[in-house]
Amino acid sequence: MSTEMILHEASTVLQAALEHASELSEVGVTDDEFHQMRVLITRVAAHHYTSLENKSDITNELRDLRIYKEVIFRTAEMRFGHTNNVLNEFKDSIHQNSAVEM
Repeated sequence: MSTEMILHEASTVLQAALEHASELSEVGVTDDEFHQMRVLITRVAAHHYTSLENKSDITNELRDLRIYKEVIFRTAEMRFGHTNNVLNEFKDSIHQNSAVEM
């Protein structure tokens, strides 16, 4: 999966998660996790879209970003149920991107 797709999906998940932060906090998602995800999105984007010399960190940051994205998405899925309309806000871009990859 490309870095741009991961950034797009992570941004979509973060945006939806922030809109439903109170519900997600009921199942353990913290403000610190939102902050860490914002930081990772910014760092990965900075490394990817610029010609920074130290690209060695991008691999670790990209891995961490994918983990945060999945944890928040799976937590939302547990909280709202996989068929709930709210969950569609978290996964619309994920499904659209999957269709593009085929």
